[in-house]
Amino acid sequence: MNEFYEKLSKEAECCINFLDVECPRLVVPWHFHPEVELMYIAKARGTRFVGDHSESFGDGEICLIGPNLPHVWRSDPIYQENIPGLTAHVQVVHFNDAIFKGPLAILPEMQGINQLLFESQYGIKFYGSARESIEIQMKEFIKTTGIEKLLQLIKILDFMSKTDEKQLLVSTGYSKIRKSTDFDRFDKAHRYIIDNFQENINLNTVSAIIGMTPTSFCRYFKKHTSKSFHTVLNEIRIGHACKLLIENKMNISGICYDSGFSNISNFNEQFKKIKGIPPSQYIKIREKPY
Repeated sequence: MNEFYEKLSKEAECCINFLDVECPRLVVPWHFHPEVELMYIAKARGTRFVGDHSESFGDGEICLIGPNLPHVWRSDPIYQENIPGLTAHVQVVHFNDAIFKGPLAILPEMQGINQLLFESQYGIKFYGSARESIEIQMKEFIKTTGIEKLLQLIKILDFMSKTDEKQLLVSTGYSKIRKSTDFDRFDKAHRYIIDNFQENINLNTVSAIIGMTPTSFCRYFKKHTSKSFHTVLNEIRIGHACKLLIENKMNISGICYDSGFSNISNFNEQFKKIKGIPPSQYIKIREKPY
């Protein structure tokens, strides 16, 4: 999964670009772009990666992704089996946040939207009744043209800025390293972890990718993320395990090994450390937003 700069279509040269796409599966790889992205998953299931955060997603997901924040929505493997009727349907709004800067930004009515756009650097997920309201407003977007698009976008962003039913995704540590001149080197290691977390990841291999010794790499990783390499790896693995637990198609032993752990005791220990409860209880609270 190689990160790349995505140049949007010529239509995206307008200040707002709306896409309504139905396809066999989500195929856009790990990428970033200078436009803010408002993503509505009308129909699809899989795993979402935004910066150093990973989590399962399903029908109705709504997220706001800030400029140049690496992200990808990866469809479940079942979408590659060409099952009749199984498709992904997404609606995406890309817009340049420059339209909300300048004289417009100093208006008192814009304070909430200004704060929301600042928070978008971390990626924001919406849930509960707020998600349902935004879903309705997103469906109205397809009917708009011209200045109506801008007005509808302002309406959605204003609502988003006022709701408490939202969650920031990316850690502060990742946000800081993303803005540094050293981000490209860090991201090579991070991408390798995302691509290979289900395997037995060798620290020597990961550190060699960015030309460091294992000891130097561990210090480097901890300095830039405030987390150890193994903590980040386990968080990604446990995020995958949570998705499998919710799907309820595998037993805990199978989920343990599919998530990259080599034994049940370590899996249970790491799961409880990260989620606060053992995996056997997690399924009972899966409807909660955090």
